[in-house]
Amino acid sequence: MGSVSGKGVALLVALAALSLAGAPAQEQAAPGVVVNDVHSRLNETRVQRVETPDSIEAIQAIVRQARAEKRAISIAGGRHAMGAQQFGTDTILVDMGRMDRVLGFDNENGILAVQAGIRWPELLEHLARSQAGKARTWGIRQKQTGADRLTIGGALSANAHGRGLRFKPIVGDVESFTLVDSDA
Repeated sequence: MGSVSGKGVALLVALAALSLAGAPAQEQAAPGVVVNDVHSRLNETRVQRVETPDSIEAIQAIVRQARAEKRAISIAGGRHAMGAQQFGTDTILVDMGRMDRVLGFDNENGILAVQAGIRWPELLEHLARSQAGKARTWGIRQKQTGADRLTIGGALSANAHGRGLRFKPIVGDVESFTLVDSDA
């Protein structure tokens, strides 16, 4: 696994995704699974299958299997991207909805380690719960505007814009992230 550094909040990025969008009944008979974004619903795409890993080892197994099948992988987070970049026709879609845990929180330095599939509301709830009653608390300086049900991995992978013109993109607040490949 390689490591990339930045500043601020630490993110463990294994990948990012959400659950399968339903397809019309007549399309279910065709090979594959139809997925779509949750906002515009204009990006209906047939993927070969959807995988929902719950560990780094499961992600690595999916990558190895895709390589053996000579099949590309696509990754989706909260499925809010409307440019269809999260879906590839006939790919294996990695759905990161089960990779949604907080792995650690350094309350002294304000560094949070999370899995890529965690969404902003759950991250903020964890911060509030873990700091209840403390005199000094940490918060999130920025997140992209609009929808809240976005994943942290999706924000990072899309190099999401900062909140307003004075802030750098979200990656500017990231201390490090881990890219996962098929190697143990």
